[in-house]
Amino acid sequence: MNFKKSIAMFILLLTLFVFALNGCSTRKNSEETGSGLQNDEYSPVSSLTLTEAEAASLNNSIKVKLYYKTARGDKLCSETKLLQFTDKDRKIDVLASKIVDMMVSGPSNTSLVKTLPEGTKLNSIKIKSGVAYVDFNEAFAKGLGNDAIFIAYSIANTLTEFKNVNEVAITYDGKKIENSSCNFSKLLRNTEIVTDIESALPLTDYSVDVFLETELE
Repeated sequence: MNFKKSIAMFILLLTLFVFALNGCSTRKNSEETGSGLQNDEYSPVSSLTLTEAEAASLNNSIKVKLYYKTARGDKLCSETKLLQFTDKDRKIDVLASKIVDMMVSGPSNTSLVKTLPEGTKLNSIKIKSGVAYVDFNEAFAKGLGNDAIFIAYSIANTLTEFKNVNEVAITYDGKKIENSSCNFSKLLRNTEIVTDIESALPLTDYSVDVFLETELE
């Protein structure tokens, strides 16, 4: 009888030990998974697919907001991009120049439209006492047209994302830009003409022609 009780007690203890072991294993996996999710939240997802050298370069990068005209053509909207730089580029003038060059290249989002005129090239940019002095080539001034306001404030809003830039002055080949739409010599941040990306989407065309072209089942 005592022998049977001993066997039963041994089996019970063995069962409890197995359950305890599985519980520890499950808790450990859960903690590891949770830790991994937390790291992914703060780490660039793209680094998972980059080479070691490219992943290391993300240490020298910042997220910047660039402002473009919406596809509707009535507002500005920001697009966040990753600006990469070297240790030699750690100067605000250099970083600002790189950002303007990114604006010249245009947006990635198809709901946004490049604001800077074709042929635009940046001559120089200097930041002094809270003012960003931006000088473009003549193609910039010639291409302003009816979009002068959007062009001016896309630049002003982009550069005033810097905490130490409060105002933007734009010239071409060192000359003052005369425009009746806005004062290119003194541009402050303008959020009244900024909208969100959802509102930047093109309007759906519900014309009669569209309905006629739709095939019925």
